[in-house]
Amino acid sequence: MDILTFNAVKQQQHHMNTDLLDPWKRPAFAVVTMYSTSPWGTILYNHYLQEVGRQNYNSTSYMQGTTSGEGTEFFNNWYSYGQTNSNISSTDSSYGDNTARCGHLGHISLAVAPDGSMIGRAAPYAATALRNVGVWVNNKTNKNLALFMENQYAGVAPRAIAPGRLSGTEGWHLAWTANKFYAQNDFGTYSKYGMIGYNEKTRTLVVNENTNGGTGMRLHVYSNVAPFDIHASDRKTWFDALDEANHTFFDWTANSAGYSESLYRAVVLPCDDGKVIIVRMEPHSYCMLDRFTPDGAGGFTQEATHTLSTTTSYGMEQGDRNGLRFQISNDGKYVICYQPYYYYGAGAEVFLIRVSDGKYVFLQHQDSSYGRSFAPIRDSDFMISYSPNSDSGYGIYMSHIDTKSIFEAIADKGDMSSNVPGFNVYIFDSAYHSTNYPYIVPIIGGN
Repeated sequence: MDILTFNAVKQQQHHMNTDLLDPWKRPAFAVVTMYSTSPWGTILYNHYLQEVGRQNYNSTSYMQGTTSGEGTEFFNNWYSYGQTNSNISSTDSSYGDNTARCGHLGHISLAVAPDGSMIGRAAPYAATALRNVGVWVNNKTNKNLALFMENQYAGVAPRAIAPGRLSGTEGWHLAWTANKFYAQNDFGTYSKYGMIGYNEKTRTLVVNENTNGGTGMRLHVYSNVAPFDIHASDRKTWFDALDEANHTFFDWTANSAGYSESLYRAVVLPCDDGKVIIVRMEPHSYCMLDRFTPDGAGGFTQEATHTLSTTTSYGMEQGDRNGLRFQISNDGKYVICYQPYYYYGAGAEVFLIRVSDGKYVFLQHQDSSYGRSFAPIRDSDFMISYSPNSDSGYGIYMSHIDTKSIFEAIADKGDMSSNVPGFNVYIFDSAYHSTNYPYIVPIIGGN
């Protein structure tokens, strides 16, 4: 081998080794199109916002699913929750751009593999998983695991939801504890959906519950909770081993709680400094945030509830596919909570929270026509998409939430809109050239 060829080979090997060691060159999110006319599919982008792959589908080739009748069982039955041939302005039972369609577990209608392949999900059961998922921050154990809670049951299972059913005696139910958080240990008997949060750094587990079917609430705080053991033979033993000697509770009164969504569901975030954040949705009225600061005597001081006005009545009462959602940054240090603003799933009301100290900011997109979708990118940031028609060469409308810059510039409880760029077109492509309302989906396991 001559010296020039030798040097070229060595240089290529160096670039390949560098690429393999750089996690941000892996796919971060996909722009998704599901259409009844060919071609359609996904376009993948990495954390440097470089296009790194495509998957195109043909509606006559019996691929992994289409919106015109062919494909697998799950796509045939539930494709309507992911399709992009129109937008979410008039129904919550069709179209993939609904702001509540996608959360910490991905999209209810489909997963996207790191190569761009579209994997159908049974949307009603995926929606139930999104309803039940809890928060796990500073996760050093395995970022592709998640907490779940439904009533007295709690468990740990993969974020990348299986394509099939996740209820009854299937899926993560097999690994659940059935007695720790029900009618004992100072717990009541009211429903609880996703109202659990764990901070691995501080070893703090928090459960919120309703105590009276009204505005009465109780925070349960477990301290000194060792990280989850991924090698344990039975995943529920982590919950069963919780030490009641390290369990305290704090009763509080909610600003508003008139629907199942606000009574029995919340995003629960234990912060590094001991604060606890509770985010809830009150259908017809608000997206709400409550912050609790340790008082030094074993209790908390509750701040005034921060409310963001909404018009949508579509919480989980209208189906598990609706309601509040959240995502966690890749470094586990920021949580973004959001819900639709308008009926059926358009617009967004957003709280962005810093885990280290509980500081938060908000964003409002009071739009009645198009949904918003979110995806974590790099260490701490998020991409946000907006789903008007991408035709005429626009591609998908995209913006970027730079969390560190926002928290440096915006005061606690402030409006971050001045530090979130407007939605850009002509930058991120979509996989169809005609009327199309695409959205983004995070790549679970690709980070």
